[in-house]
Amino acid sequence: MTKVSIKKNLSSMQVIKTLQVLLQGNFTMNELVDRLNLQENEAIFNNSVVCKYINTCRFCGIEIPKIQNKYFITKMPFGLDLNSSEIKLLDNLQIAVKENMTKKNCQLCDNLIDKLNKYTNKKIIRVSKNTYKITAELFDNAISENRKVKFLLKNGTEQICTPIKAIENGDQLFFSVLYKNKEKVLKSSRISGIEVLSDKYVPRKNSDITVTYKMKAQLAKRYSLRENENILQTHDNGDIVVSNYGEVKEILFSRLLRYADLCEILTPKIYREEIKLLLDNTLSNYGEKI
Repeated sequence: MTKVSIKKNLSSMQVIKTLQVLLQGNFTMNELVDRLNLQENEAIFNNSVVCKYINTCRFCGIEIPKIQNKYFITKMPFGLDLNSSEIKLLDNLQIAVKENMTKKNCQLCDNLIDKLNKYTNKKIIRVSKNTYKITAELFDNAISENRKVKFLLKNGTEQICTPIKAIENGDQLFFSVLYKNKEKVLKSSRISGIEVLSDKYVPRKNSDITVTYKMKAQLAKRYSLRENENILQTHDNGDIVVSNYGEVKEILFSRLLRYADLCEILTPKIYREEIKLLLDNTLSNYGEKI
């Protein structure tokens, strides 16, 4: 029998070992080095060489961002080609497990979903409270690179949008986007995943708007200004006029509506008309009209 000569390239083997560890989870550089050296007779990995191997993987089209000091895989160019129906099926599976099985089985299911996500050939991040930080940063990166994003909604549909801004408000994450030439806000609770596309868009000019509204005496006394707000006027009766710059309209309206008749939008005129129409539509459900 003829013996086949096999030549091993040490650097190539180390790149593959690095990729193998990255597919096991999200790790800091020190954690990667420690895990890689566990497989060796002596410590041959260090920060410098592992960084080089990660960059080699990136050069091959594997997307490995570093967020909160941890490296993780978000796209494999030769991985599983999951479509929206399959992603929806996985989402339903996860929901069913959480509703009917033990905490241990829920964790096993989450681990399975995370591993499948690492092997996809799409840059998809599952949107949940545990991934808000990562999701927001990837969304911001899409903005900085002028790349469109695709939202995979829990109702099984998809929306390709131009990203504008990600906002955390309480325990919810909101995505302000341009969809079919209209601004809209998507709540994280409606989304199962987000994919950053290779398609680019032409950045539009800054459209942030300054809104002014009057807070009446009772509310004015206890109101705490946000970072993007200033007091423009203080009236003798205790009312104040506040200016608000750049807050997403839908989130602003949601907040101001809670103040009922203690708050009145002054400018811009279109915002006064929109919130009045919103109130008309809401009250019409109860047979009332303002």
